Amino acid sequence: MFRALRGDERGVALVEFAIILPVMLVLYLGGVQLQDAMACKRKVTITARAAVDLIAQNATGKMTKAEIQSNLVAASQVMQPYAAGDSQIRVSEVSTDATGNTKVVWSRGLSIAPYAPGQAIDIPAAMKTPNATFLLAQVNYPYRPPTSFGQFGPMTLGDTLWMVPRNTDQIACSDCSLP
Repeated sequence: MFRALRGDERGVALVEFAIILPVMLVLYLGGVQLQDAMACKRKVTITARAAVDLIAQNATGKMTKAEIQSNLVAASQVMQPYAAGDSQIRVSEVSTDATGNTKVVWSRGLSIAPYAPGQAIDIPAAMKTPNATFLLAQVNYPYRPPTSFGQFGPMTLGDTLWMVPRNTDQIACSDCSLP
């Protein structure tokens, strides 16, 4: 009887499939979660670009707190199909003085506190041009995978983008320093 079983090969494919199935499922589900996290990170980057670009396009060089807030809400919609309400978006205008020191001119945030006017902020060394003005967009998003698989869990995805105003030297916000 044992000699007959030893030479029997009828169940080999089933045994091989049972051995390889868990490995293939881990690879597949891990790949799906990784792809979803990468897509969400891309949405964070696009949201940062949209937030700063909407303000940088201002042609008059003057905006109000309400206009900036409206632009932040519009930019948050780029996060769809991810929950736009979970995103934290902050846009600030940063200026450098004649010696290259930087300070915040104005700042507005959506679900995140704005910087205080006059607050010093660190900028990349290549951008420390005397008497220059930059717009800074910062987006954070608390990413939660669609399925709870393995140790790949909640994480904060974020991006920072610098841009110069397009049509003017700076964009003034008369009421941004008010609460």
